[in-house]
Amino acid sequence: MPKIVGTRERVHQPFYDSLIRVDGSINLRTAPQNGFGAISARTQLFSRQASDIAITNLATPGQFTSDQTFVTLAIRVWTYFRVNFEAQADVNGAPARQLTADAMTDRVARVHKLYHQSQNQLFFDFTAGDKPQIQHFTAYTPFAGGLDGYFADSRLPRANNGVPTSSALMRLARPILIPPRQGFRVFATISPLGEATGSSLTEQLNGLLTNPVAGPFPATGVSVAGADNIEKDIKYLIDGIHSRDVL
Repeated sequence: MPKIVGTRERVHQPFYDSLIRVDGSINLRTAPQNGFGAISARTQLFSRQASDIAITNLATPGQFTSDQTFVTLAIRVWTYFRVNFEAQADVNGAPARQLTADAMTDRVARVHKLYHQSQNQLFFDFTAGDKPQIQHFTAYTPFAGGLDGYFADSRLPRANNGVPTSSALMRLARPILIPPRQGFRVFATISPLGEATGSSLTEQLNGLLTNPVAGPFPATGVSVAGADNIEKDIKYLIDGIHSRDVL
């Protein structure tokens, strides 16, 4: 397709990639879901081919096509966790059934924990070309958007990475330029607080649940690997000006 030589258009366009986007119905240690397998302590983002806009909107892994450039003006990290109340659960080898009240209480507590852990255990390293540009943890880059309001039902915990207002957006002190034909990459690193079971965000993202010793709940508080029926979505987003050819 011909292009107008020497003419470029500049548009405001965010680009994002997902660290995880699953509904928690599968133990990621044993089987993948939506293309996501077991989450490791270090993951490279913006490295997948765009096939689902819900996961990423970058067409070419790790770079922009042709002579396109991008000026990063802000960075955002999206976190979203929710118990799937309609999910069926296989508890302690029993046939699939609705979650019991005690199991639901356990899952809600884990949603709270996921929000806390993603804030203080998840670190990012943004590199453009061959130069590191910025290193930060989740709480440093609020998303400045998302759910807000009051829920009377205490089973519906909700939280955001930052207050959902434009004033919460972390604008860069100096823009990060991604020049033509230069790749960029983002590494997500999870650093747990300790050695105890459940203290690592990696474990929680892959799925943990409380295992009863025998019979139905109440549970003993022992965490074991398994499908926890918690929806999990974490995205890294670069926000700024996209420069491209005019066709």
